[in-house]
Amino acid sequence: MGHYKSNLRDIEFNLFEVLGRDKLYGTGPFAEMDVETAKTILDEVARLAENELADSYADADRNPPVFDPETNTAPVPDTFKKSYQAFMDSEYWRLGVPEEIGGTTSPRSLIWGYAELLLGANPAVWMYSSGPAFAGILFEEGNEAQKKIAEIAVEKQWGSTMVLTEPDAGSDVGAGRTKAVEQADGSWHIEGVKRFITSGEHDMSENILHYVLARPRAPDPAPRACRSSWSRSSTSTGPPASWPSATASTRRTSSTRWASRRPTPAR
Repeated sequence: MGHYKSNLRDIEFNLFEVLGRDKLYGTGPFAEMDVETAKTILDEVARLAENELADSYADADRNPPVFDPETNTAPVPDTFKKSYQAFMDSEYWRLGVPEEIGGTTSPRSLIWGYAELLLGANPAVWMYSSGPAFAGILFEEGNEAQKKIAEIAVEKQWGSTMVLTEPDAGSDVGAGRTKAVEQADGSWHIEGVKRFITSGEHDMSENILHYVLARPRAPDPAPRACRSSWSRSSTSTGPPASWPSATASTRRTSSTRWASRRPTPAR
């Protein structure tokens, strides 16, 4: 057993006695996720969190990833790989992912309930395993080609990261200056500076999708008051052969592909 001891009783108390989620579970779109099923899931995730996931916490903290310019990646400790793979093999990450791409319809409250267990045991596992959840966003927001990309990302368990923070825009993402300019061929050129990219590079999946927050701009200088996000493949040799035809852009010497998300009005 690792450093972590879960408080499963507290989670269940909040879900079912304070928030009354027992009246929702097992009904409507959550017909197959009743209270007993949810408790079974939480119990098993708690066991996983206290053991396989927590086991690598201290070692990974003391031996963090270091970028290797020779291999162009940031290898993680073998102990952490074991914890990460244990969670991916459990497939609880499928909860909340659209069923069309291999997920399981689940109440958000249940997802955040089990998230507490992961975050308490080993927060990095939660961050590095975000690929399927982000693929769900791409599926729900994207066009047909991007929906196919999302399906592939879940099937192959690709990684993902949020490319949000800028030197002059920390937690205030609305202050970001990175811009995306649409090109005549439908692709986008993205310009800006980003930093602090959590799980932005590692050696645990064959590909990583980078979701970049930027302000869309028309080719003319007239700005639009909205923000949007794009996804990028991080494979150094270019997009996989199975990647469906979609808008593409080449920046510097690496092959990149940007998938536009529906713009969101700035608030």
